[in-house]
Amino acid sequence: MFRPKTSYFSALVLVLLFSINSTHQENPLQCGIPQISKTELIVQGRDTAAGDWPWHAAIYHREGSSENYACGGTLISEQFVLTAAHCTINPRNRYKLAIGKIFVRLGVYDLYDLNTQTLQQHGIYKIHQPANFTGMDFRSDIAILELDTLARLNDYVQPACVSVADSLTGQHGTVIGWGVTEKDVTSPTLKSAGMPVIDIADCLASNRDVFGATLDKSIFCAGYLNGTNVCNGDSGGGIFFQVANAWYLGGIVSYSQKRDNNDLCHTKSYGAFTNVQLYLPWISSVTNLTFDFDHCEVIEPDPSTTYPNLLPRNCGRYTVNRIVQGSRASVFEFPWMALFRYSVGPDQELENICAGTLINKRYVLTSVNCVKSSKMPLKVRLGEHTIGKDRDCNGVGEDSDCAPPVRDYGIECVIRHQRFHPRSRIHNIALVRLNRDVAFDDHIQPICLPATKSLESLNPERYIVTGWGATGDQDRYSKVLRKAVVIPAERSGCQSWMNVIGWQLEPSQLCVGEADGADACRGDGGGPLGYSANYHGQSFVQFGIVSHGSGCGVLPSVYTKVAFYMPWIRANMKP
Repeated sequence: MFRPKTSYFSALVLVLLFSINSTHQENPLQCGIPQISKTELIVQGRDTAAGDWPWHAAIYHREGSSENYACGGTLISEQFVLTAAHCTINPRNRYKLAIGKIFVRLGVYDLYDLNTQTLQQHGIYKIHQPANFTGMDFRSDIAILELDTLARLNDYVQPACVSVADSLTGQHGTVIGWGVTEKDVTSPTLKSAGMPVIDIADCLASNRDVFGATLDKSIFCAGYLNGTNVCNGDSGGGIFFQVANAWYLGGIVSYSQKRDNNDLCHTKSYGAFTNVQLYLPWISSVTNLTFDFDHCEVIEPDPSTTYPNLLPRNCGRYTVNRIVQGSRASVFEFPWMALFRYSVGPDQELENICAGTLINKRYVLTSVNCVKSSKMPLKVRLGEHTIGKDRDCNGVGEDSDCAPPVRDYGIECVIRHQRFHPRSRIHNIALVRLNRDVAFDDHIQPICLPATKSLESLNPERYIVTGWGATGDQDRYSKVLRKAVVIPAERSGCQSWMNVIGWQLEPSQLCVGEADGADACRGDGGGPLGYSANYHGQSFVQFGIVSHGSGCGVLPSVYTKVAFYMPWIRANMKP
């Protein structure tokens, strides 16, 4: 949020360093990307290596004092594992298992030789099954295991991406599992097999007795008739499809033809998979995860069109308090602050911070930097003050005033400005549409935007910038929301360091801050620059979005000018 004073000579050095380093950003760990590089492509029936498939989970059942491997599963976030619903029931009475009778292991490669350096074991908080799953057949054979502790993401534990493809027929996928091998024994080490998705007519023609009763659009077939097939022990695991450099879960192993004389699979038969894409709305409703961010159309505002005003009149409730440079914000003081959460482990969360502001019951305003395709958040957190703290309070003991719990929202879609330039950061503005309406509370409220002509032309004498960004304490990110007063700068103050990099300060940008003064810093990106103004009474109005700078507190920084983009904001909001 601010940096100690620096000499002018060192400021010039930092300008040059920043111009070099700012073109590269550390991306958080993404879904579907193994962190350990493979040496060759996966082909049929090949062994895997530890870390090749870090989202594959081993699901165990408890019976008495024994613990037995039962099924596979796929980690899709720190908290949720997808598997087959039949893996969550007692095979004898078909009732759902008690949560104490099932648990998940992550980071497992060899079932019989567990590596304590990579192993994570998690209990189950809740088993989610579709309402129409009966356990009597394989319809709706999908379940979500909600872990009672968050998975720790590392080289051996990562979430998979989830496919949103309408059809997978004809595509070649890879199945992962510890299933029965061609020698009729369970494989102790994780295996992979490549297989194509088969047209439904061909699958039915191969064996109508097996597939005819349940095969519909919610189930697809994959495999070969030459012996490459899913088998006992593979149930609940996934079939994955590679898109670019990421792996996407397309189906969940459900069932295959049995042999005539026992319950083992018939190897020369296709396998049936639950079609994950058909269950995405249900998965989102349970997990608050969103799997398709880009279906919101970006609209170029038409000056001849009057767009509906979806911004609330009751916004920006704020009382200006005395602020010292980089001081701690009070709980409830900035209730519009939004914190983006990425797919990273708890120890990396502070290194992957981006902020935004709640502007109505469905939208968060931020910068494109926070929602790039290479840095896509999983959730938006509202009501946050101190990261990692269960309860945020002003005061202590009987005199304390505590906020309700934070709330996490899924993302329906992201709207990035269509002319954003990644190098110069021009048009660095984006809207995030949440997956459900926000219920306002004392700790969750919308900010005001410059929605009137008078506010659009207003130039405050000072601003307040807020965020969880790096402070002067050894560049460490702040767990506590902080605030700082910053003053407008002459535009030449920004243009001087921008000239070194070859950038031009545009009318759509603000130049704010002073040399060796309070400033936004790494981690404050996407956050608000605002101040109290007259809008249906005194309200806190957002005039800028933290965009980029020459360092932290070294020279004035650049903010996206919100007033310039009010037509774009109105055009791209919908009820």
